[in-house]
Amino acid sequence: MQVRFWGVRGSVPAPLNGKQIRKKMLRVLEFAAEKDISTPQNREEVLDSLSKEECLVIGGNTTCVEVKTNDAHIILDMGSGIRELGYEIMSLNKNNKPMQFHIFLSHTHWDHIQGFPFFLPAYLPNYHLTIHSPHSELQKRLEYQQDFRFFPVSTDYMLAKKEFVQLERDEEIKINNTVVKHIELHHPGKSFAYRIESEGKSFVFATDGEYNNLSFEKINTYIDFYNQADLLAFDAQYSFDEEIEKIDWGHSSALFGVDISIKAGVKKLAITHHGPERNDDAIRKLCANAVIYKKKNYKEQELEVFLAREGLTITL
Repeated sequence: MQVRFWGVRGSVPAPLNGKQIRKKMLRVLEFAAEKDISTPQNREEVLDSLSKEECLVIGGNTTCVEVKTNDAHIILDMGSGIRELGYEIMSLNKNNKPMQFHIFLSHTHWDHIQGFPFFLPAYLPNYHLTIHSPHSELQKRLEYQQDFRFFPVSTDYMLAKKEFVQLERDEEIKINNTVVKHIELHHPGKSFAYRIESEGKSFVFATDGEYNNLSFEKINTYIDFYNQADLLAFDAQYSFDEEIEKIDWGHSSALFGVDISIKAGVKKLAITHHGPERNDDAIRKLCANAVIYKKKNYKEQELEVFLAREGLTITL
């Protein structure tokens, strides 16, 4: 199973601004000042020797995750990150072979569907999109987003074959030998987490969920759902203080992500849905605090904690 992050921001796209780019450039220049950068090869070597924090950006696109198993091609959410995914799909499918994608939507808040009008495979007849969600009237919701009052191109121009599947409570979807399960999260308007299982590996996508003021019984249902996941992508938009203050806003923190991952026996925790108001440095600080928290409170347990960033690809 291969998991690739195409969008990791929450609420609204947040690209780097000029000030942030300048700051990164200064860091690179300081590092390279005493290096030999007289040839293209030397310059490549200098860049390769930089830490990820110095030369890689977390990314500004909203949520979209691609999952490939041996017999299924799955897309989780259609935030602005799905636009780049569409370009990638078409560049790899130059012969326009028929392709099928199963898209699972956590919910239809704008940051999780706003990329759909820019997903180029949706406009070509050789693509087949099956869009799943427990939410009702899914087709109407996506069509409404592309009403002429809000967007110049309606879904009528999308020539791909589109199927809309409303998932029932506790229903499991089987795509060949790949199994997809879901559970409702605490979020305004309801959001849903998905668990994908294939050939003994499991990935849980749990964005837009809050765990404040939930009963122990309810928390235990999430622990059971996340149990022994090889990778958990977890909504950590807030700091711990913000999580306490913003009751019923529908998001969580990296620290709680660590707690629930330890209780569930999760192997890798990717924190995601980064707040648009935070730059890369601030997001990395939240992650560093979570790593310290894990080391102090769960010394004996194994759990790898890291940031989800655009382009990050994990093979399970």
